[in-house]
Amino acid sequence: MKAKLTLLLCMVAAIAAGLSIFIGRAPSRNPAATSPQQAEQSALPEGAEASEPAQLPPLVVAPVTGPATVARVKPEGESVAPTTNRVEALARLREQFSALAAGDPQTALTAAKGLTNQVERETALLALVTEWTHGELSLPQVRAAAISTLGLEAGLGMELVNNPQLAVLWANEMTQGPARLALLEQTAAAKLDSDPAAAFDLVKQAAPAEQRQFLNALYASWASSDTDAALRAADQIQDPAERDAALRAIRTTAPVGIGAELRTQDGYPVINGLVSGTPAEASGQLHKGDRIVGLAQGDNAFVDTHNASLSDVVQMIRGAPGTLVQLQVLPADAAPDSPPRTVTIWRDQLKFKK
Repeated sequence: MKAKLTLLLCMVAAIAAGLSIFIGRAPSRNPAATSPQQAEQSALPEGAEASEPAQLPPLVVAPVTGPATVARVKPEGESVAPTTNRVEALARLREQFSALAAGDPQTALTAAKGLTNQVERETALLALVTEWTHGELSLPQVRAAAISTLGLEAGLGMELVNNPQLAVLWANEMTQGPARLALLEQTAAAKLDSDPAAAFDLVKQAAPAEQRQFLNALYASWASSDTDAALRAADQIQDPAERDAALRAIRTTAPVGIGAELRTQDGYPVINGLVSGTPAEASGQLHKGDRIVGLAQGDNAFVDTHNASLSDVVQMIRGAPGTLVQLQVLPADAAPDSPPRTVTIWRDQLKFKK
């Protein structure tokens, strides 16, 4: 029994001695126990000499398409505001298209057409028109209204109407449908004062089904700046139907009438002003502030104008050249029970000249 007990104690002592040796040789798990240099040297193959630390590959950062902020290293003493990849990308895009504007316009527009992101396309197109107009852009609210009505491409293209070659190229490359036609019409209208023949030649750029609308818009625009010139051009048209269409278009802007500007007050049409050189001014019988209480066509009975719509009153005053219209008017300072006086005026073609 004593022999067995002695043997067991010897075995326990042997196991304890072995564990002590193993623990003494185990590496320390304390991070501070091994220096970085020792850790680096321990990773070398046996017999290799320590050299310069290995260079890591450069860090590649994927582009950020959202608003995430990208911080860059700030050199000592320099104050650096954070930027975004999006801001930098748009700035680079603006620079690229400003440079493209100095080259072939077709190449520049083809590049812009390839941009599917609307913000990027707007940035590129605005850079192009800014360069091509030498910074002579419309007021922001005018440009915004054009974009709202016609879309981004045609709205920005309106900035180029004073350069027909670029405007037509822009219309063909960047626009289609009614927006394209509107851009062509405005480009032609911009040429009317300096070169009417060139302006009307642009009708060839419109589709055959759009050419009548194009011509009508051109005659209407011309009538607002030089009615006499527009009327003379319309008189040269050989086809009676086309001539009548041109005259109707002219009269949408420069109608036949008496030349009185109207507003409504207390339910009555009131003369707000007289157009210079018109029958209303030449008569000497109408004045600003006069109320029109009745209207008659020629020798027909008078129609009460109280609570009539202003558009209906305007249509009653307008008519064919050389026809008669009678107005019953009360001066602005007339007493409440004053009788109206009758003014007779012959209608004529109104003419404007800028």
